[in-house]
Amino acid sequence: MRIAVTDNMGAEEKFWLYINWLKSGNPDLEWVKLSYVDENLSEIEKCDGVLLTGGGDVEPSLYDSASTHPKVYGVDHNRDDFERQVIDETLRQEKPLLGICRGLQIANVHFGGTLIQDLEEIGHTEHSTKDEYEQRHWIELTRTGILSETIERLTGNVNSFHHQAADKIGSGLAVAARSVDGIVEAIEFEDALAKPFFLCVQWHPERMKDAENPFSKNILDRFLTSIRKSETAKAV
Repeated sequence: MRIAVTDNMGAEEKFWLYINWLKSGNPDLEWVKLSYVDENLSEIEKCDGVLLTGGGDVEPSLYDSASTHPKVYGVDHNRDDFERQVIDETLRQEKPLLGICRGLQIANVHFGGTLIQDLEEIGHTEHSTKDEYEQRHWIELTRTGILSETIERLTGNVNSFHHQAADKIGSGLAVAARSVDGIVEAIEFEDALAKPFFLCVQWHPERMKDAENPFSKNILDRFLTSIRKSETAKAV
């Protein structure tokens, strides 16, 4: 098993949290870092699944924002363009895709959705972690689909490290979970169960201190299981 993981373009220790999380589910898996710096989009062909990581904010002009909020940070036009190609190529090859935090946001924008540029400004103060402590809040699942099949419960407690969130949902996508204050916490395809695994979550399962929490462990297990099924199907 080989998984392509997009470069978070930030702290190396945060990137390794993704790798260590993946390997906790399969110690033998191989991985490759995808980055516009390395111009290695073609690596997807050699991989069995793709993980979109977190990081800086998506360029507001990509979702027709009239202005940029002063708290927008870490915008990287090259990364935005590259990861949109990653999404297209992964879907073209019908390989499982998991998006985390920024991964959800770039996926939503790619399908024509928009983002809330700063949650605190509109009164949502329980989503942005400060001073490196782990902010937590409750979420509720909203539909039958990939996430509901994976978690097998209606509510749960997750961590939160974001100041932006999906607003208008992209074409063909559906909200799979919301926080109790109404913020989008997960998206998947409208016909999720009829397509290869595609799930994007706003929280960080790779950082959750309670590793057995189903909103971390079950998601990892389902992602890896989907990859194994995909490998088996192609081998037949």
